Amino acid sequence: MSYDIFISYRRKGAGAGVAGELQAKLENRGYKVFLDVDNIGSGAFPEQIDNAIRGCNDFLLILSPGMLDRCVDEEDWVRHEIILAEQYGKNIVGVSLPGFIMPEAAELPQPLRDVPEKQVFLWSHEYRNASFEKIVGNLVSFKRKKKRFRRNSLLGLAVALILVLAAWLLFSKPEKSPGIVENAKSKVDTAQLVMKEFSGLVRQGDSLLQLAPNPMEKEGFRIFMDALSSYQSALEISELNPQIIKDSIGIGKRLDSLQLLRKDRLNKELEAATKFLDVDQFEFAQFRFENASVLADDTDAQLLSGIEQRLSKKK
Repeated sequence: MSYDIFISYRRKGAGAGVAGELQAKLENRGYKVFLDVDNIGSGAFPEQIDNAIRGCNDFLLILSPGMLDRCVDEEDWVRHEIILAEQYGKNIVGVSLPGFIMPEAAELPQPLRDVPEKQVFLWSHEYRNASFEKIVGNLVSFKRKKKRFRRNSLLGLAVALILVLAAWLLFSKPEKSPGIVENAKSKVDTAQLVMKEFSGLVRQGDSLLQLAPNPMEKEGFRIFMDALSSYQSALEISELNPQIIKDSIGIGKRLDSLQLLRKDRLNKELEAATKFLDVDQFEFAQFRFENASVLADDTDAQLLSGIEQRLSKKK
């Protein structure tokens, strides 16, 4: 059996519980997830692990406190799994649990020194639903399914329009065709699929925004920008399907207000960076400039360039 996602974790400690919770949530979304306690059958253990990692798209690495300490042992299974994921070119996503501290690359064994460079997302028990959406949004499997859905959605809409035209032609005839009921049902099914995707993106935006309360943290700004992207995707779907989605005006207004908030926060970070540069507080200026860079889009390049030049002269 092939799997979409392989979960690597330590059985002792908090990692096992989070691994099980992620497995359940992902499987509820329709993914095939490999977790050793559930999926190892009879046969050679190393071969099954190798086959599962080779066939997956994504490799979730549950980073519990001290997770990487035992990887100095060449016989350690977590070390072996990470190396296999690297060798097979899998999308490696780290899930950092409370208390985990990422070691410096030089402190890790040579085969694992790229681990600190991987994308790592904080797992918050209090906001675990939003944390989960953040993780899912960075899975290769998710992106492929999402693109396939959008392509199929557009195809479905085209088919629906053809069916509507066919139904009109059939209704204009003296005798009604038995195919009209089936055509109507197909249109309803298409509408339900589009609405499901639209609603999911709006919910994702709402949940991500709950995790961005602190305008001083770069990670908070990243979460905010991901939420903004979710609203933009929802708006694009609503614009393609105005007859199906009735609240497209509402989502458009919400996106506009969020863009204004983004611009306001961007300007404040740039102002703070400028003030710190003026008093030669380079580290603080760099920190606030990095915040601004996360919040910037293509239209803000000119705003960033002046401060970026001043920072480069200080290095």
